Amino acid sequence: MNLRLKLVSTLGTVLAAGAIAASPMVASAATGAAALVGATTSLTPVQLVGGSGSYQFSSIACAGTDGVCTASSSGSYVNTVCGTGTADGTVTITAHANFLIHIQFVAGIGVITGPGPSVPPVGVAILVATGVGTPPNCVTSFDVAAAAVIP
Repeated sequence: MNLRLKLVSTLGTVLAAGAIAASPMVASAATGAAALVGATTSLTPVQLVGGSGSYQFSSIACAGTDGVCTASSSGSYVNTVCGTGTADGTVTITAHANFLIHIQFVAGIGVITGPGPSVPPVGVAILVATGVGTPPNCVTSFDVAAAAVIP
């Protein structure tokens, strides 16, 4: 198993445990939980400082309370410094309706909430750069490991 796959698999396991532990906190609004590992299918290169763009990713592996799943997301991001900023988009997970997310990232680790200031955290996402850019670009592709309760 290559190092990248091993790292992302390990992160996925840790995140799955986090999603299961977090589920009771938002159980009244949740319809399930899922953990996934995915990769960007489209990304406006993330700049070293500033900038914004769009992203798309699809799951490589996804497991949830309903069993094996597939997940995808698309949206936009605003970058402060490489890997620190926000992302907003739509997520689709099989057996669940599409839902909106907001993620606040710091150094590639993000807290997933729904849209709006009063929505509690529902998950976590970790970005692993798989394509390093040349200045002014920082990252041209990434893998993502995430776990969340599903609204």
